[in-house]
Amino acid sequence: MACRKCGWLDKMCPGFLLSRAAARLLGRAATLLLGILLIPGCSEAPQLPVEEQALSPIDCSRQEVYGIWVETDCLEGYRGEPFSGIKTTGQPEGFFSATQYHQGKRHGFSFSANGSRILSHAWYHQGVREGEQLDYHAQSQRPKRQAIYRGGETQAVALFNEQGIIERYQRLEGEKTVESITYEQGRPWTHLFYQDGEQRERLRRYFPDGSLASDALFRKKDLKRLSEVTFYASGKVKTRYTYDRAANLAAQQTYWSNGRLQSEQQYGFDPLIVRHGEQRSYCQSTGALEKLAHYQMGSEQGRFEWYHCNGRLMNAKHYRQGIMVDTRVDTLDESGHLVKRELFDGKGKRLEAFYFNQVGEQVYHERF
Repeated sequence: MACRKCGWLDKMCPGFLLSRAAARLLGRAATLLLGILLIPGCSEAPQLPVEEQALSPIDCSRQEVYGIWVETDCLEGYRGEPFSGIKTTGQPEGFFSATQYHQGKRHGFSFSANGSRILSHAWYHQGVREGEQLDYHAQSQRPKRQAIYRGGETQAVALFNEQGIIERYQRLEGEKTVESITYEQGRPWTHLFYQDGEQRERLRRYFPDGSLASDALFRKKDLKRLSEVTFYASGKVKTRYTYDRAANLAAQQTYWSNGRLQSEQQYGFDPLIVRHGEQRSYCQSTGALEKLAHYQMGSEQGRFEWYHCNGRLMNAKHYRQGIMVDTRVDTLDESGHLVKRELFDGKGKRLEAFYFNQVGEQVYHERF
């Protein structure tokens, strides 16, 4: 059966398959090397190792740097010709590395080890990094750094602690970091990214048991809160906040621990956040409306109502530009009986108060 030519990172190539399998045997660097050395992987002849000292740079370009001429873009040469094979450094019982070359350029698999401990492995394509590169903690042999390359440019990088738990992630476009995540005990903590042409930041907090306590999204340049959800330790939603960019308004709902709606609030910005629009709060026991209020950019405006949890009206007041304009306010009990009557000057100042018992008799009076 004719052996077909393998393409770059061809998953059907035997050399590729064995290299990937051997890469998983982190404590057995000799096995990894054997997979590279002995399997030709559909090439015309097996690749044999050549020590670093036997190789030398050839076909270099000369470039002036700060007044000094230096050689750049060299090919790796062997006996005056571009090298194809495996370049090795060191001895297997100590520090050791091996890299595949083709026509003078790194091309294929590369790894380094210290004795039986793998230190890193990577892939190259025509002289530049391509695909995944992994570095390992020398003692624990768990991943330390994982990077993804395309055409020699770094696409993404992840960092891990000695236990192999992720601590940081970055995604890049050229030299610009377009997304980054920091982790707390393996859980996302801060997340920076770009959306709709602006940089945003997501902040997450957790309870000691690892369950999510809050998840908030901010616009990075001015830290304007765009959304937020907080939770009780039970996992039930505690608060939910949203921002309407087009209207420059915000809304928030809060919830009792039993899951019932606690309040609904509307906000405006002047320029700081202030109450604006209708505000509602609800009884924990029944879910009935407990308070209805209206604001105009932070000032009370319109009718305010208070209710008992059985739905009966307790009292009501009217405001205009933050000032209570009623001259009389009656307060009723849960049965609808009058228990207090207050007199005002129409500008918010209380003048007198009358108190009544359950049969409607006045029992107390005070002046202010």
